[in-house]
Amino acid sequence: MFKKILVPIDVDRPIAAKAVYDCAATIAKPFGAEIKLISVMPGFGMPIVGSFISDRVRKEAVEHFRDELQTFVSANCDESVTFHIRSGKNYEEVVKMAKKWDADLIIVYHNRYREINEAFSHTCAKHIYRDAPCSVLRLRNIRKNVV
Repeated sequence: MFKKILVPIDVDRPIAAKAVYDCAATIAKPFGAEIKLISVMPGFGMPIVGSFISDRVRKEAVEHFRDELQTFVSANCDESVTFHIRSGKNYEEVVKMAKKWDADLIIVYHNRYREINEAFSHTCAKHIYRDAPCSVLRLRNIRKNVV
């Protein structure tokens, strides 16, 4: 039924990210589905922000972000899991990747009791399931249950 499962994670929330990945792995196994993690960096697209950030700083930020994601994948995921880094608004980038990769399912957590600036909050999850080109499984309050 599912062949491609896209899993947005926030590398700054490794406990919740692992819980979401573990759920995806459980769903993927009987179908032999491929799992791709996606993590979205904040964008530098606004002119007022972008004008203060040098190309060197941007490159270092991407490298650091990639290292953090690679560390997470190495420590928590099956070796067949791939990952992709995007920059911009979380929900827009997740939906774009789902379309580009032709995902069958997106598994995202929906944290009703979120901290300020938590990437996959209620609003982000709502945008993803509203705009996604495929099925979306929302795991509710997973951080509350695993932390």
